[in-house]
Amino acid sequence: MNMKKILNMFIMFASLFWYGCKEEGRLDHVDGQAPAPAPVTVTEVINTHGGALIRYKVPNDKNLAGVKVVYERGGEMCETKASLYVDSLVVEGFGDTRSRTVDLYSIGWNNKTSEPVSISITPLTPPVMSAAKEIEAAFGGVGISFSNHSRANLALVLLADTTEMDMWHPLQIFYTKADTGIFYRRGMEAKEQKFAMYVRDRWNNKSDTLIRYLTPLMEELLPKDGWVNQKLPGDTWEYVEGPQYAIEGVWDDITGKRNSNMFASKHDAPIPQHFTISLGYTASVNRMKVYQRPGDEYSGSSPRTFELWGSDDPPANGSWDNWYLLGKFEAFKPSGYEEDGSVGTITQEDKDYCVVDGMDYDLVASDEVPEPYMPVTHLRFRTTATFSTYGTDVEIGNFTLSELTFWGQIIK
Repeated sequence: MNMKKILNMFIMFASLFWYGCKEEGRLDHVDGQAPAPAPVTVTEVINTHGGALIRYKVPNDKNLAGVKVVYERGGEMCETKASLYVDSLVVEGFGDTRSRTVDLYSIGWNNKTSEPVSISITPLTPPVMSAAKEIEAAFGGVGISFSNHSRANLALVLLADTTEMDMWHPLQIFYTKADTGIFYRRGMEAKEQKFAMYVRDRWNNKSDTLIRYLTPLMEELLPKDGWVNQKLPGDTWEYVEGPQYAIEGVWDDITGKRNSNMFASKHDAPIPQHFTISLGYTASVNRMKVYQRPGDEYSGSSPRTFELWGSDDPPANGSWDNWYLLGKFEAFKPSGYEEDGSVGTITQEDKDYCVVDGMDYDLVASDEVPEPYMPVTHLRFRTTATFSTYGTDVEIGNFTLSELTFWGQIIK
């Protein structure tokens, strides 16, 4: 093709493009002289936690493009818009239950607005105020327990005052949408300190501040250099596709590698599955961290529910005689599971918690576990359900684990 033909084709396409733009401009013409549309008719106001749902009927007006609600929140004017095909608007983010007035406007295609329709709303108790919270001493630090039954996006802000002069400084912020749970801050000395915490939402509303004087409990990291795979009958520990998936990967202090330095059981074994570790010393265990396999965060063969058992004289036949339950656990998900128990969206905070930081669990005395801190020489980790088998009738599968770490006190 010669240059003249190319030039002619370019001029032709450019002319078509320009013509199309001009036609589009005429189709989208807005009459700036058109009157403002008629107001909406409010049909229902449903007060919600920290806000309200406003239902309305739009006018039969050809000039109507949409509806907006204007309101004050935190000293600032805010507005929420909806198209003409929507019959409701939501206002949210209020940090108290005070009655207030909000204004609804019809919006024309030329951005002219109708006269306001003013209504009164009285928000129910906002999540930032209804969320229960507590700070308690924990092994090596403090634990923040909470309940968030509205499943709102909340931040739990932990502060400390080590100067005894009310000079607060932030220690950590925990983000959650979970219904309930516990977050821990570790690595603290076993001496009394002054702690505080409050709950904050995404509109910067804050709860009352809770203050506690607490003494973190003494603990020590249990060394792994003497751990041995006990290989008892009934245990799941055999190599799968080579030594890169060997049970020893559970205690090599290497995390974050998907296909090496981790344990994977065989795919044809029934669940529950377990393995046994000989510690090489006698110790009591007060907490543990469980690291999931990267790429299987809250999915696949990662354990969802699991147990820790201990013994100071395990039978050689692999039976459960002389074994004692130390705790039952579920994989905690910072953003929370769905109401039906399904995993839902997996956030970056979720991934960091289970793969980078490690899922953190305290052993706690209960009716089912009367002696969680009894002296043991052997530990047995038992996976009762993976994310693939949880809530299903599947009985055969495998489980993967990147690392286990324990804290407590060495007795001898």
